[in-house]
Amino acid sequence: MIEFLIVFALWIAIFVTFISMFFLNNLQGSMVNAVNLGLERAAIVGGTTTEVRNLIKDQLKHTGVDTGLFTITGSGSEASRVAYGQYITISITGPRQFTDWSSGHPVAKSETVTVTKTIMSQYLP
Repeated sequence: MIEFLIVFALWIAIFVTFISMFFLNNLQGSMVNAVNLGLERAAIVGGTTTEVRNLIKDQLKHTGVDTGLFTITGSGSEASRVAYGQYITISITGPRQFTDWSSGHPVAKSETVTVTKTIMSQYLP
């Protein structure tokens, strides 16, 4: 019986770790997809920083993420589109927001995930 409890506890710990990693991977994948969509918009179609930020927030909302907790920063201008040949950088930072299965409590908001990507603008006005 004691051997069973030791092995069972080990299996539960491994299982909980995989679940936590799944949630983290899912969040990071959603953030990468949103950044890619924003970069595509800025690089090909053109777009001000506000338009790109709103597009990224909309994409994150579709995946069930609370966008109010995320910070989206980007190089560019609020008033004009990014010129051809300039580099565009977009960064999203947000809390992990999943339950720490070992304690049963949400992960502290100080633990964040950041995705940053850069692309060259191909926008021709």
